[in-house]
Amino acid sequence: MQLVVIAGGLGTRLRPLTNHRPKSLLPLLNRPQILYLFDRLPPTVDHVLVAVNYQYEKVRDFFKRQDLGREVTVVHEPEPRGTAGAIKNVEGRIAGTFAAFNGDVVDSLDLGDLHRFHRAKARTATLALWPVRNPSAFGVVDLSGDRITRFVEKPKPGEAPSNLVNAGRYMFEPEIFDFIPANREVSLEREVFPEIVQKGLSGYRYDGYWSDTGTLATYLEAQALLLRRQATEISPDADSGRGAVRSPVLIAEGCFVEGLLGPDVVLGRGCRIGRAQIDRSTLFEGVSVDDKAEIHASILGAHVAIGEGARVRDSIIGDGAQVPPHADLKDARVSS
Repeated sequence: MQLVVIAGGLGTRLRPLTNHRPKSLLPLLNRPQILYLFDRLPPTVDHVLVAVNYQYEKVRDFFKRQDLGREVTVVHEPEPRGTAGAIKNVEGRIAGTFAAFNGDVVDSLDLGDLHRFHRAKARTATLALWPVRNPSAFGVVDLSGDRITRFVEKPKPGEAPSNLVNAGRYMFEPEIFDFIPANREVSLEREVFPEIVQKGLSGYRYDGYWSDTGTLATYLEAQALLLRRQATEISPDADSGRGAVRSPVLIAEGCFVEGLLGPDVVLGRGCRIGRAQIDRSTLFEGVSVDDKAEIHASILGAHVAIGEGARVRDSIIGDGAQVPPHADLKDARVSS
C-alpha cells in the first residue's frame, strides 16, 4: 500500500523556527517530528511519497540519510497548491487504494484498521475523525452512522454540526483524483470533501491520542502527549544532580541543570540551565538559561541565550537569539 504525506506547508504559525527549516523536520522530543508518523506504519505500507514545496531540498536530503525499511520518495511541488493539489501532484505515481496523512499530526491511529474499515465501506474516501472541545478551528463533520452527510470547514462558534473533526488521516480510492482540478491550488477541506459527500464519504472514529503540531499551543500539547507516554528520561551523559525535576521531562546528552524543570520540558543536546524555572517548554540544542530566569509554555530555538532574571511566556524564540537580563516577554516571536 502507498501513503502520501502532505508536508509542504510554510509553517508560518511557528516562525521564526521555520524560517530556515521545514516544519516537518522541527524536533519533537529531540527527533524530527515526521519520524513519529513512520513509527506507526504497518509493514503493508511499502512506499511513502512525501509531497513538499517549501524547503524541498532539505526534506529530500533528510530522507536520503534515513533507513526506514521502506521506499520513500520525496516529490517536489513546484508551487504551493493546497492540500488537494499536493495529492493531485502525485497522481501519476499512485497505483490503487492509498492513504494520505497530514505531516503535522501526532496520534495513535492504527492505519491497518483504517484500511480495513475503508475497504468494508467501499466508498470514495474515508476520513479519520477525532472529538475536540472547540471544533470551530477545524473541518467538522455531520455523521449518520458511519457516513458523513455534511462537511463544514472551520464553522463559526456555535454552528458546528458536531464535535468530530477531520484528523488529517485519509484513505482514498483513485477516483478521488477526478474531483481535484489540475494546475491550481485546491483545498481538500473546502472544495473536495463537500463535493464528494453525496458520492460517498465515510467517517472513522478512533481512540487513544491526537494532536496537530502547527501552532505553539498544539506543538506543546503534542509534546506533552508523547512525554507522558514515555515518562521521564535523563541521559546518563547529562549532569542534572544539582537541579530538581517534576516529571515528565526529557534531558538530552551533554546538558547541565541546576534549576527546576517540569513538568513537560524537553532539553536538546548541550543545554545549560542555571538556577532557573522551566515548565511546559521545549529547548532545542545548545540553549543557555541564566539564574532566576523563568520559561513557561515556550519554544526556544537552537543556541538561544536567556539572560539572568528574564521571563519568557507563551513565546517562540528563534535560533541564536539573545534575550537580555530581566526582559519580560509574553506572546512574543523573537528572531536573532
